[in-house]
Amino acid sequence: MAGNIGLTDIQQAEYDEFKKRKNGEGKPLTPKMEETFALYQNKIDKPELPQGAKTYCKKWLKEYLYKRRTDIQSKYITKGNETEESGFTLMCLELKLGMVYKNEQYRENDSMTGTWDLKVPDEVLDNKSCWSLDTFPMFEIVNPKTEYDWQMDVYMELAEVSKARLCYTLNDTPEILIQKELRWVDAPEDRIRVINNMVFTRPYFEAMRNKYAPESDLDFVEIPQNKRIKTFSYIKDPVRIYRIRERVKMCNSYINSLI
Repeated sequence: MAGNIGLTDIQQAEYDEFKKRKNGEGKPLTPKMEETFALYQNKIDKPELPQGAKTYCKKWLKEYLYKRRTDIQSKYITKGNETEESGFTLMCLELKLGMVYKNEQYRENDSMTGTWDLKVPDEVLDNKSCWSLDTFPMFEIVNPKTEYDWQMDVYMELAEVSKARLCYTLNDTPEILIQKELRWVDAPEDRIRVINNMVFTRPYFEAMRNKYAPESDLDFVEIPQNKRIKTFSYIKDPVRIYRIRERVKMCNSYINSLI
C-alpha cells in the first residue's frame, strides 16, 4: 500500500530540527521554514491515507465483494518460483545457516498476514530471486526496494523475532524461460547474448551454449557464488510496527466509507 502517512523519515527529521529551533535552540526559523513547519504540523495532526493506498483498497474491495481476482503472471515471478530452491541453497551455503527448511506456515494477526521463507533462532530470512544481473543490487548499501523493508517488519512481528535478513539471490534461469526468450532470436550472436544475460555459472552456460548456440565463441565470465547473494539486515522497530497498525486502521476506515 504505497505512500506515506504523516511525514516521511526525512520530513520527520527536518520537523524535529525545526521544532528545536522554535523552542529557542539555535537560529530562529526563516519565514519559509515557518511555512514548512506549519505544513508538517498539519500532516501530523490530520494524517491522510495516500492515494496509492486508496487505490489498493478499492481494488481489494472489488475483488472481495464480487469474488474475482486477477492473477499476476510474468517471467520475473515465474523465475522466482522456479529458482526458489536454488536461492535457499545459496543462502544456506553463504550465510552458514546449516540445515533449515522452507516455512510453509501462513501467519496472521489483527493487522498483518504473511509467510516468510526461512527461520533460524530469533531471525527470519526471505529470498528475492533476481531476473538478471541488471536487477541484482550487488553494490547497493541500502535496499533499493523500500516496500520490502515493510514486509520484513511484518515478518518479524508475525514470527515474534527481533531480527530479519532480506536476501537477493542471482540464480541461473531455468531452460524453459531461456527457450521463450530465444523463440524469435535467430542470429547466433544474438542467441548467445540472450543466454549470457540469463546464466551465471559456467557448467550451465556451456550446456545452454552447446544446445542453442554451438557456433558461438563468447568469452563467458562466471559470477562467483559469494557474489550472487546480497543481504540487508533489519532490527525490529516498535515505531514502524505501530505505523503499520495505524495504516491498517486507516485502510479499514476508508473501505468502510466506500461500502
